[in-house]
Amino acid sequence: MSHRPFRVLGLCNGSIRGNSEILLKAALQEIQTSTSEPVTASWIHVPSVVIPRNPKPLASAADVSLGNVVSMKAGVSSEDFFADDRRAVLDAILDADAIIFATPVYSHQPPGFLKAVTDRILGPFTDAAFVQRVLERKKAGDPKFKNHPVDSRVLNPRVVGFLAVAGSSQMEHVTMALPTLHQFVYPIHGKVVDQVVLNGYASPGSVIYKNGGKAIERAKQLGRHVASQLGKKFDDAEYLGPQPDGACPYCHLAKFDFLGGPNNEIGCLVCGAKGNLIIKGGLITPFWIHESSWSCITMEGKRLHVDHIQEASMEEAKALESFSPAKVEDVKKSLLDTGIPTTPLPSQSRHGADIRPYEMSKGWSRFGNIWGLSNCLRYGRHSPAGPTKGSEL
Repeated sequence: MSHRPFRVLGLCNGSIRGNSEILLKAALQEIQTSTSEPVTASWIHVPSVVIPRNPKPLASAADVSLGNVVSMKAGVSSEDFFADDRRAVLDAILDADAIIFATPVYSHQPPGFLKAVTDRILGPFTDAAFVQRVLERKKAGDPKFKNHPVDSRVLNPRVVGFLAVAGSSQMEHVTMALPTLHQFVYPIHGKVVDQVVLNGYASPGSVIYKNGGKAIERAKQLGRHVASQLGKKFDDAEYLGPQPDGACPYCHLAKFDFLGGPNNEIGCLVCGAKGNLIIKGGLITPFWIHESSWSCITMEGKRLHVDHIQEASMEEAKALESFSPAKVEDVKKSLLDTGIPTTPLPSQSRHGADIRPYEMSKGWSRFGNIWGLSNCLRYGRHSPAGPTKGSEL
């Protein structure tokens, strides 16, 4: 049976025509030539993406507050802008069957352009566990979720590859490159099938001629790995990348926080998996506990994360009982309305008036609806109290 061509998206987070773009194009071309399946490829230069200042979420963004927090509600920016690329970028990501990230490494991690873009369109706005839960409630006929917007494309199968390139030849200078990239894809439940940091390529184009072109060959290998997993669901797609000693079974990186205790507990810095340090063969080594609900990479872990947020909301609602709305506003006013001016910026002067960075936050709903939000998400109930204006969450 014929099907539509697989869509592969490349996200370049580096300089135009630099090493990141070169490696990305090598991987994309390899995908197109290494599979008999029809494939279409496109790419986005992330630093060139235009995003309005202080924009509201897009119309299809998942609202984890269920309408109770103004900043989570869909809408348009409070100011006029000539361009907004967020919708086009989001559509490209959600329509993709595979995504390849290619980025340089600045100060141990990818440049912030990528995080700025993903923070505006992914993260909580495309949380796969929340989308799954809302769709389940809709299917069950829960009227409270009838008009709640979520984009079901978030749950489509999607495989991912990471290409990072660094000027330094030493691994201690790239420690957060791959861990940071993982944070961009786990909300949409993308399955990482290969990941690599290529060290020691400081000059634009050096990935072509240095070390006999090994960097280009590694990018092509990543492309083949991604191509081989196209169309597979999360649990069926296979990780084909490197496995360092002591690697976490979920993110396949060996980066952990020593938590201590009598059992020498450790936690994966990337995904939250848990384990212990043990002595094996005379060597100290990580022993990872295969409990998927601890890792944010798994759907079980994502759903547990939603539960934890709701539990925190319930605790806040209980703590709020000792405060009157007037008292909250008085304390807030004493802290926020200090008369300290914002530092003048050239981009603000054209408006002829001071622009408060958080002007858009005015009118957020009351704290009092936290309890209703928590119960509604977890148990399908809703607080009888509706949102009110004039306060911020």
